[in-house]
Amino acid sequence: MSESKIRYRLLFFLTSGVRGGIEEHALSLLQHLPRDHFSFALACPPELIEAMIDELTDLPVTVFPVRATDWTQWRETLQLHHIVQQFRPHIVHCHLFRATLVGAPIAWAMRVPVIVETYHGREAWRQGGFIKGRFVIDRLVSCCVSHIIAVSEAAARFLTEHKRIPVNKITVIPNGRDLRAFQPGRRAGSAIRKRFQVPASAPVLGVIGRLETQKGHQYLLRALPQICAAFPDTRLLLVGEGSLYAALQAQAKDLGVHDNVIFAGFQRDIPAFLEAMDIVVLPSLHEGLPLTAIEASAMAKPIVATAVDGTPEVVRDDTTGILVPPAAPDDLANAVLTLLQRPDLAFRYGAAAHAWVRQQFDLQRQVDETERLYLELMAMQKR
Repeated sequence: MSESKIRYRLLFFLTSGVRGGIEEHALSLLQHLPRDHFSFALACPPELIEAMIDELTDLPVTVFPVRATDWTQWRETLQLHHIVQQFRPHIVHCHLFRATLVGAPIAWAMRVPVIVETYHGREAWRQGGFIKGRFVIDRLVSCCVSHIIAVSEAAARFLTEHKRIPVNKITVIPNGRDLRAFQPGRRAGSAIRKRFQVPASAPVLGVIGRLETQKGHQYLLRALPQICAAFPDTRLLLVGEGSLYAALQAQAKDLGVHDNVIFAGFQRDIPAFLEAMDIVVLPSLHEGLPLTAIEASAMAKPIVATAVDGTPEVVRDDTTGILVPPAAPDDLANAVLTLLQRPDLAFRYGAAAHAWVRQQFDLQRQVDETERLYLELMAMQKR
């Protein structure tokens, strides 16, 4: 059989049960990698399978529910071993540290030819102490990994400078999105505003992301009273679910802005929600390379974002949006007010963002580069 006709078995392994940017990243690869080169399997928690069931149903993907998040879960770890034994993958692709920690040694011990990790950005929770802060375990586990994909230049720098991973073991493949789904001017946003009883003239700020500490919602809420003082009809539209739902609701009440905040929960039609927003805000404390920034830019929305990790690689300060320091409510408020007070500037940023992401962050580019890396790594195994 010729090289072009070989179909490699590719197993994706994820440990999070929540559907977020990383999970969308993996799903996009499953949807768009060429089926003439690969057959697919996905091993992940059953909650994630349920969250993605509509998309997975239409894909030729073998799905294995498993919750192997660390080595203390010996039953789940043994289950993952059985999955690898059953599917016999040529390539195991792990996403995030916990997946690599468990999945890479199992795949290596079972002689899987190629083991890939996608590194989505620094783990801010891993600070201090010999075990957490020095990344000794990361370097040990990396011995089981054939190659690491970094989703941004910032992520690659963190791997080399802090985790001390060799440069020749890292390839930067920036995140991408299927931009055909993100077309401004669909007028779907007016239906979203009507659904949540937002006046047509009210400014709408939007955050799309899990309600977790990393995403920085609490700092934007602290900025909101200052914004509402100048623009009282402002609405803050929060799209996403997470463990901080109750805490953020309580914070909004304490700050006196509860009536200005809309908790929309998890939503599938992200382009429509972006259309409803005037300004997209990313107040994150850390990011790999944020998909929301790509999607908002594709919808020609101006962005206010924190200058963390890979975000400046998508949001260009004073060109497609405004970058501010993380955990800085006053800076968030001032940046938002600048765009609300200057709609001409907001429009210019949105137009520039639209052009920028269509040049740099189309999904097909990410898929092509990932496929090329897989095939190169497999070819190296045959030498």
